[in-house]
Amino acid sequence: IMILKNLFRIIIAYKFFLITIIFFELLYLIKGYKGNRFNFSNNDSMTDNLPCPYYFLFKIKKALKNNNFSNFIDLGCGSGRTIDFFNKNFYNKNFIGIEYFRDQYEYCRNIFQSKNNIKIIQTDFTKSNLFQYNADCYFFNNPFKKDLEFIKFIERVINFSLKKKYTLFIFVNFNKKNIENLANIQCIESFYINDKKGYSICSLNNN
Repeated sequence: IMILKNLFRIIIAYKFFLITIIFFELLYLIKGYKGNRFNFSNNDSMTDNLPCPYYFLFKIKKALKNNNFSNFIDLGCGSGRTIDFFNKNFYNKNFIGIEYFRDQYEYCRNIFQSKNNIKIIQTDFTKSNLFQYNADCYFFNNPFKKDLEFIKFIERVINFSLKKKYTLFIFVNFNKKNIENLANIQCIESFYINDKKGYSICSLNNN
């Protein structure tokens, strides 16, 4: 019953875009893309582990073609869909996935074990020293249940990143207003189905 309720919630959230979402899901499944597992969280601070829709990844990929990056980090990488997608569409890039849940981490680590440019780590990224990875592209498929926890966390990451010349931030399925109100970054591209379903690609505004 819990699964059915969550699936119904997903269907309601995407509404008129559901056909497009399903089309892209089937397209990339047929192409053999990996990382399509999901589960529902009982953790008080972390959201359900649902992969980023392929439709969003497809649109984000087009925008990233015009914005260079070297070290991509996916915070809450789940079963690795996002890393698998961008690894297949960008060359000479390094990818780091950080995942809290053990089963998703094990699955993710196994599918990427032959990839020297991909590293999967099991830990709580909110309590980790992320800056050791020297990432210049951060990807968030909203892993936070509480807006305030996200805002505190991302402000710390942004403030540290100001020491660098260039950093990208990709926010998926966050409250649009929360992203727009973040200081020291500017939006390069955004696409939203509603206030909480969509994405924003932002860069540092440290001039």
